[in-house]
Amino acid sequence: MTKNRILSIPITKIVLFLFLLLVFSCSKNDDNPNPTGEENTENTENSEGTDDTEDDLDNTVNSLPNLAELAGSLESLSTLVEVIGIVDDTELLGLLSEEGSTTIFAPTNDAFISLLAQLEGFETLEDFDEDEEKQLLEAILKYHVIATTAAFSTDLSNGQVLETLLSEELQVEIDAGVFVIDKTDEKSEVVDADNEASNGVVHIIDKILLPQSVLDQLFPKPSIVELVTETEELSLLEEALIKAGLVDELSAEGPFTVFAPTDAAADELFDALGDSFNSFDDFDNFLEIEILKQILLYHVVDGHIMSTDLTVGSVPTLLTNESIEIIASGGTFVVGDASDVDANILSADNEASNGVVHIIDKILIPAEVQEFLDSLNEVQGKTIAELVEETEGFTFLKEALELTGLLETLDSEGPFTVFAPTDDALSGLLAVFGSQFTSLQDFTSEEEIALLRQILLYHVLPGTTTSSDLSVSTINTLSGDNTLDVVTTESGFGLVDVFQAPAAIELTDITAKNGVIHTIDRVLLPASVVESIANDINDTIIDAIDSLEESAFIQDLIILLGNEFEDVLEQEFTFFLPTNNAFLDLFASLEGYDSLADFNTAEELELLTTILSYHLIDGTKVTSQMLVDGQTAGTLQGEELTISLSSGAAVVDKTGIPANVTKADIEVLSGVIHFIDKVLLPQEVLDAL
Repeated sequence: MTKNRILSIPITKIVLFLFLLLVFSCSKNDDNPNPTGEENTENTENSEGTDDTEDDLDNTVNSLPNLAELAGSLESLSTLVEVIGIVDDTELLGLLSEEGSTTIFAPTNDAFISLLAQLEGFETLEDFDEDEEKQLLEAILKYHVIATTAAFSTDLSNGQVLETLLSEELQVEIDAGVFVIDKTDEKSEVVDADNEASNGVVHIIDKILLPQSVLDQLFPKPSIVELVTETEELSLLEEALIKAGLVDELSAEGPFTVFAPTDAAADELFDALGDSFNSFDDFDNFLEIEILKQILLYHVVDGHIMSTDLTVGSVPTLLTNESIEIIASGGTFVVGDASDVDANILSADNEASNGVVHIIDKILIPAEVQEFLDSLNEVQGKTIAELVEETEGFTFLKEALELTGLLETLDSEGPFTVFAPTDDALSGLLAVFGSQFTSLQDFTSEEEIALLRQILLYHVLPGTTTSSDLSVSTINTLSGDNTLDVVTTESGFGLVDVFQAPAAIELTDITAKNGVIHTIDRVLLPASVVESIANDINDTIIDAIDSLEESAFIQDLIILLGNEFEDVLEQEFTFFLPTNNAFLDLFASLEGYDSLADFNTAEELELLTTILSYHLIDGTKVTSQMLVDGQTAGTLQGEELTISLSSGAAVVDKTGIPANVTKADIEVLSGVIHFIDKVLLPQEVLDAL
């Protein structure tokens, strides 16, 4: 407990208390019929010569001081008397001064000095000047009082439990002396026993007895997370908890029992996972972080289980449906998991405010994670081609590699690094070639297969590049002169192709015998293939708008979807093309879409086609001078647009929000292009989004 502010307590209260003791003592003496001790020759109560023994005993008891007077008379207890005055508790003062039968374990002045030396910010009793601090002193005092009996040393026995005025217990130990044990489990020795008072007995002890309620406030225990942070050999466990997002969970009230692996144990796990894992920072994708979270939850048990509470058997952990095994071993216990190696407990019973930590020499592995590690060892003995063939989610990739003859290449010595799109990501590849491509079987000509081969080789690097080797750079691929740019993203690194929008790297470092595989969230398109796919009409439109800074998105969109409009653009047309900012505004309104590259499935590409066709009026070339306020125009998509000239030229879609014409009358081929500041949305798309 830290004390930052020191104020003086009212000394008058202490003086008043001592004065009352003095007055009380004098009044007791005045009641004595023989205060001088001289013999009284007149004994009216024993006029018939009865035995005076019983009366003599009564007089002896009456001549004893009460507990308050006794404490006030002993110099070694002056600090205790001062504390009693500070507390000023009616119940306690009554027990000390009134008739009754009470036992006091009274700490010496030195005992108080020793306690103050342990407390930061409390140099004297005067520093206990706030109500909360005085309540702590009151609790400490009551913990030294046995209110129901006068227990002399001969009444005490080894192992005896005493209920205090605070309702927390003390334990007696008799071992070449009399000792009292409090909640610190430290012994306080009785240095002067059986100081008798009229209303009880005082045993003087050499240590302040501390109840649990006071310990929790004066010496608060760290939380489990704080304990881990403060323990040098658990520094890697701290990193793991942060990485897995479990800090808040293990800072909760609990209680929890944590089997905490040392840094050396963590290093052994990294060795088992292979060269790609040298620290918990290398757990850098969703799957790896989820595995790390499972491992950590497998080390946590509900409840406060001390080493003395351990029994042989299964113990459920916070990882659902997974238990650890407590196994007897040579008079102690070890902890078993799904592996063949048990964990030894190196340091038990490290108590925290919300549980207890046992430090162990091994990371515990649950069954599901052990299966993953076993499969990882098996994977490392296979080629990239074999992994692609056997892995669910790579069916499309496998067929494309077979069609282009590259599967055999990836079965060779290598080494290779493959950025592998999954089935969902690769399905959008077909739309790039045009609506006539609905499956890989539609690639029939040598030219089409060669283009597909270029795309696949654009996903392959020579050599082995692990996730830890990635840095912001330009990297060469096996697709001729086509390169990829590695850039940083919010989740790590991304790959930039011709569309200039990063493809996210999802699963990393799937190690094979001849290289490594990383999965990505979309297909990568090299510039050479895009140039080959684009028809002459697309090239003409791109050339016409290439010099305009606001045309980057629409150029990408025409490259991606231009083949769909080839026949339409051979005639007269009017094209309302959104600016870059217009597309950015659209992406901001859509969850999960940050660029055109995020439209990577066949369904999403179809949605883009619908949007773009809503911007195209086919068969008519309408210049800005020909626009009429309120006129409607049918679009290639099938729904109408409305022209508004109320404040400049604008086009109104089904949202009712005008798209302003920012640059008009760019003549291309037989048509005209107008740039607008908003992406137009038909009802069909609004219903879908």
